[in-house]
Amino acid sequence: MALALKLYQRRALDSLERFFDATRLAGPADAFAATVDKGLLDQYKPMPGLPGVPYVCLRIPTGGGKTVMGAHIIQAAGRALLDREFPLVMWMVPTTQIKTQTLEAFRDPRHPYRQELDDAFDGQVAVFDVADFAQIRPADIGTKVCIVIATVAALRVENQDGRKVYEYHEDLEPHFAGSTRQLDYLEKGADGKALASFANLLKLHGSLVIMDEAHNATTPLSYTVYERLGPRVVVELTATPDVASSNVLVSVSAFELKAENMIKFPVVLKEHKDDWHSAVGSAVARRKSLAKIALDEPEYIRPILLIQAESSRGVATVEEVKRHLMETDGVKAEAIAIATGDQREIDGVDLFAKDCPIEVIITKQALKEGWDCSFAYVFCSVAQVKSDKDIQQLLGRVLRMPYAVRRRQEAMNKAYAHVVTDDFGKAAGELTQSLINIGFNPMEAAAAIRKDMPDAPVLPLQGGELKPVVLPTTRIPVHKAPKLDDIPERDKQRVVFTANAEGKGGTVEITDDIDASTVEAIVAAVPARERDEVTAQVERHQVLTAAAKAPSERGAVLRVPRLCMMEQAELELVDRGAVSASFSWDLLASPPNLASFRFNDDSMTFEVDLDGQKMGYHQVKDDVATYLPGFAQDRTEADLIGWLDHEVHEPSVKQPVLREWLRRAVRSLLDDRGFSLAQLLKGQFILRRKLAEQLQLTKEQAYREGFQQALFQDGLELVTSDGSDHAFTYPADMALYPAHSYFRADTMRFRKHYYPVPGDLAWKTPSGKLAEEFLCAQAIDLLDEVDFWVRNLVHASQFWLPTSRQRTYPDFVVRLKDGRLLVVEYKGGDRFTAEQEQEKRMVGELWANRSNGKGLYLMARKVDDQGRGVRDQLLAVIADD
Repeated sequence: MALALKLYQRRALDSLERFFDATRLAGPADAFAATVDKGLLDQYKPMPGLPGVPYVCLRIPTGGGKTVMGAHIIQAAGRALLDREFPLVMWMVPTTQIKTQTLEAFRDPRHPYRQELDDAFDGQVAVFDVADFAQIRPADIGTKVCIVIATVAALRVENQDGRKVYEYHEDLEPHFAGSTRQLDYLEKGADGKALASFANLLKLHGSLVIMDEAHNATTPLSYTVYERLGPRVVVELTATPDVASSNVLVSVSAFELKAENMIKFPVVLKEHKDDWHSAVGSAVARRKSLAKIALDEPEYIRPILLIQAESSRGVATVEEVKRHLMETDGVKAEAIAIATGDQREIDGVDLFAKDCPIEVIITKQALKEGWDCSFAYVFCSVAQVKSDKDIQQLLGRVLRMPYAVRRRQEAMNKAYAHVVTDDFGKAAGELTQSLINIGFNPMEAAAAIRKDMPDAPVLPLQGGELKPVVLPTTRIPVHKAPKLDDIPERDKQRVVFTANAEGKGGTVEITDDIDASTVEAIVAAVPARERDEVTAQVERHQVLTAAAKAPSERGAVLRVPRLCMMEQAELELVDRGAVSASFSWDLLASPPNLASFRFNDDSMTFEVDLDGQKMGYHQVKDDVATYLPGFAQDRTEADLIGWLDHEVHEPSVKQPVLREWLRRAVRSLLDDRGFSLAQLLKGQFILRRKLAEQLQLTKEQAYREGFQQALFQDGLELVTSDGSDHAFTYPADMALYPAHSYFRADTMRFRKHYYPVPGDLAWKTPSGKLAEEFLCAQAIDLLDEVDFWVRNLVHASQFWLPTSRQRTYPDFVVRLKDGRLLVVEYKGGDRFTAEQEQEKRMVGELWANRSNGKGLYLMARKVDDQGRGVRDQLLAVIADD
């Protein structure tokens, strides 16, 4: 049975499919700019050697289930870009270990990854090791989704297997017949005809390349591999993309994973001063405590402790740690497993099994790549903790939540770390940096590490009475006195230098946030090799300071009433597409407009108008077509209609009605437009796209009329309710603010934002101009009338208003000092008058009118019809009683 996708996975896949659709219409650069997550770089970087090939990256943090999304990525690429029901896929990974694990998972019918594939493609799936590419038969391509799994290294020409990929292979001869031998984009052999090679097979069928763990594959040599394989599209999956070379289309936040119960959060940190025995003993006690608590969970959980021992040159070696566990902490030998290069005692062991005795795993470095056991709860490093790759990986191991379900006992929803340190506070910084390195952003990472000490500066995420601001203090050792004469005057009270007794260097103590120039002065007082670390330490201080001041962290409540209707003396939320009980729409009365669907016999090209843009689709070559579904000579009109019925969906229309609508559309093309059945079969993917577009347009028009009639003409009793059942309350827990990115600009700090920093708010446009939404946020923050405000995000967990088509998420929600709420939607001038935006404005004003004076609504723009800027527009609506 296939897994239910999480909200963030569906969001990422929806964005990817929108990108694919837009690419067909406008090319990858414009499509990327139109669909990229807010707050991310929207400047598209063409792939070296393949500038026209769509090339994007999905950033999914560790523990987010990247691989399980593969089947859906393949499906989306096939229907939106490749025009293939069963695409040919190159699934590429960085190492042989991960390749072996991926092959085993994709070939095992009981594994969730394979079940996702079987569910998406009705079991028509074939999985190949790249070494076995000669086993791919012509009959496989087009009747099954064929997935070839390889490492990037295996495809490089200096590797023997790599050379085989590009060389002639007689078993591939049947794939190359007739006119395919003459295709100019295929590599030619000595006879001038297309070479029967695996690389040419990929080019022939326009493959999809999925690069897993893509941060390991952005070298020039990797791009050369892509160029030689000639894919039609490349999708990268990684937690830590190389933003200098990858086009990050979607960035899933760690908080989104937390909201979906994919990770344990936060990480509770206990520091041990230069005493590895104490660290191990405390970690064992923590594991025992969790094991007792786990007995009250509905599912079986056996918490596991991961210990990182020192190398053989250290004191706390693997052997010493095991001896201490057995002799001092009373851990039985059978409960301990060693996982090092020499001792591989967990290989082949089912750690989830109820009869598995293992409670502690000792390693020296990282566990083998791809290792995953969500029973890992406690991490202990007996070496001086440093933010290296081994720490990052081991810390990531304890983050995964068992069964991806929130546990009943709060202690089971957290991860735990015990580390040895020579300086209290240092380990928190190192582990925070480790989280950043595995895909958390600085704000998430700072919130993730909570010290298990009563006097430690922590982020109080619970609500309650408004608490006073308690600013954290950060102390940084410096080698010389920093030059503080020219820093801003306010910072001279916030930065104090204390010299050492011997007069060499000293300590800088920072309280409150400081200016960028002050940061530079502090960083300049340490040696060059330490400056990156000190810069990161100051940045963490700035984040903690912002958190300490945020209204959400101090217990302020932000509750927003929502638009409701009275139904039989009961209040019900007005949701998207709301219509009266008598509403109905007749799909058969609205036949699709297929006038733009044409076939040019001279150029052998389909021509169609999609989303208002004219597109051309070249007819699939006859020889290639023999491999593809839908081109068999015996397919009938009923087969085509049945396929369209399977592909075109609309839940609000009964299936017999939709099938009849599709039948009439096909019949009109055959009878009235003179298309042959063979032509329609060859253009089935284009026809599907056009019919889906027409169905959506017909539905939108019907529901727009029904929605406006219900809300503005039928006299329904509409109210805004601030009751607990219907009002929306922003969670005080910053971990539930589902931002994809966080505002970062040294020249501007928002003082009144509900959370420590706004999410998904760009400071500048790609051209370097200040972004208009940022300027609107700045104007709000500077108003004396404002108590606090929040950047409202486009996410199902945020405040929304209904429209006929979808939920709309206003850009800002503002609490004024007089208790009123102001909802602000910002629109650029080119969008202000669009029909959809007019409907949003009507609903927003309706919400305000029904609020009994408690709510205000503004659709702001740079300059309104009266010549007022954003600040004056805000003041005008606030003053309007």
